[in-house]
Amino acid sequence: MVGERWTVSAEPYKANCRHSFGPYYEGQENPYKDIMTADNIRMEKLEQRQRALERRVRKTKREVMGLQEAVEKCQDETAKFELQQALDRKSYLLSRQNKAYNDFCKQNGLRKQAERLQIARWQREQAAKARGAARRYQNAKGG
Repeated sequence: MVGERWTVSAEPYKANCRHSFGPYYEGQENPYKDIMTADNIRMEKLEQRQRALERRVRKTKREVMGLQEAVEKCQDETAKFELQQALDRKSYLLSRQNKAYNDFCKQNGLRKQAERLQIARWQREQAAKARGAARRYQNAKGG
């Protein structure tokens, strides 16, 4: 930030500062050693996998929205047909990713976090179009 100055204050704490200062004594036990248990490490790995699945779903939703808009605004019929096929494939992928996310959460006893799957401007209308496109792809695929 241009023109902003950082000054040293006599106060060790500022508003909203969550730092804490305390003395260190030689031989003092680590207060966090009990946190690194095998169960906590396992849960951390599961939550990391859950976050990865959530990121993947959000990315696919953004791609589906872009394809939906491209199909709606396309004038050329052959290009529109190709875009529609790409939209159908991507929507089918999104439905598989949602199913994988739900299955993963159920199998590992994790709470599904719908708020982490949301993206901007993804309303019921876009979700309904994506479900229809996924169904169309699945029927065309033969299964």
